[in-house]
Amino acid sequence: MSAETGRPTMHEVARVAGVSHATVSRVLNGHTNVAPATARAVADAIITTGYVPNRAARSLRVQSTDTVVLVAREKADVFYSEPTLSPMASGANLRLSEHGYQMLLALVDSSRSAERVGSLIAGGSFDAAILVAMSNDDPLIARLMATNTPLVTSSTPFPGFDIPSADTDNVGGSRAITARLVATGRSKLVAIGGPSWAPVTQLRLDGFHQGAKNAALGHTTVNEWTLAAGKRAMKELLELHPDLDGVVAASDLLAAGATRALNEVGRRVPQDVGVVGFDDAPIAALNDPPLSTVRSDARAAGIALADMAIAQIRGQELPPAPPPTTQRSSLAGVGLTGPSDHRRALQVGVVNGLGIKKFDKNVEPVGLQPLTLGLGDRYAK
Repeated sequence: MSAETGRPTMHEVARVAGVSHATVSRVLNGHTNVAPATARAVADAIITTGYVPNRAARSLRVQSTDTVVLVAREKADVFYSEPTLSPMASGANLRLSEHGYQMLLALVDSSRSAERVGSLIAGGSFDAAILVAMSNDDPLIARLMATNTPLVTSSTPFPGFDIPSADTDNVGGSRAITARLVATGRSKLVAIGGPSWAPVTQLRLDGFHQGAKNAALGHTTVNEWTLAAGKRAMKELLELHPDLDGVVAASDLLAAGATRALNEVGRRVPQDVGVVGFDDAPIAALNDPPLSTVRSDARAAGIALADMAIAQIRGQELPPAPPPTTQRSSLAGVGLTGPSDHRRALQVGVVNGLGIKKFDKNVEPVGLQPLTLGLGDRYAK
């Protein structure tokens, strides 16, 4: 139900019918490539919800702005320094440009900017919106769901909302690098998660516990993705578990901070404690010793997000799962950090609501069972 008009939206019709926003759009526009059973389900949902097409909004959509907005709930300095957001935006922009769309970047770092962006999207200024770096309880999500604007997200599924999603394999990557740490003989592992509001934090902690199994001593979370936060968290975990011998951090910055805290108390890395990170950020190579880490293909995730946005704009089903593709990688495997084995990075791929996964065939694939994020099997209908 739209908070601004009080009327049901296409998103609500799609939820009730158990189909995609794009399928509802095709039915409303009279496309013939819709299965009769699906068309009936949409028709029933329209009756159930009381949805009435907004002629003005549909006119705007037909005219098209040829513009897609990427909305990031981040400050500018964080967005451009964070190792995944900029590559993700670059991938999305590349694919959108190939199809004739202009991408605008909207950084939301205050209630005022959230209100402004929400109003622009609700007013039909953009053909679609790509949402990144948003928390599960962000009020902007609910507002955007109350519009007829196609939405996609790089975050994990928002509870109560059906938004197509694509992201790097956070669970699989964390599970794999943790398992490698255990395979080197580490038996007392702890994890440093990111901020509790970030959906990726729980995913990477889930991967840690899956990979560590009985070797997991515990974990903690931080308030920000910074080196200082990682250092504080490591000191906290050392007090709780002084005999720990392995650390899995949810980012390379946190891992670098953990390394510094360990060095200060005379715990050698990697001889005494193995430390691994996530993201393959520049600091992973600069850290002393260099970090073993997980390289996520954020650019491919951005391309997948753009593909899904374009499909919804054009009233098409989301693109089918492509065959596995290769990403060039000069590093293979995952090991402990240290001068003897140099820095190693494990490449993980992209998963989305269709169970798409891309991975580098030159390194060990992570989690070959595709994850299902956001869409479930709605597109099998």
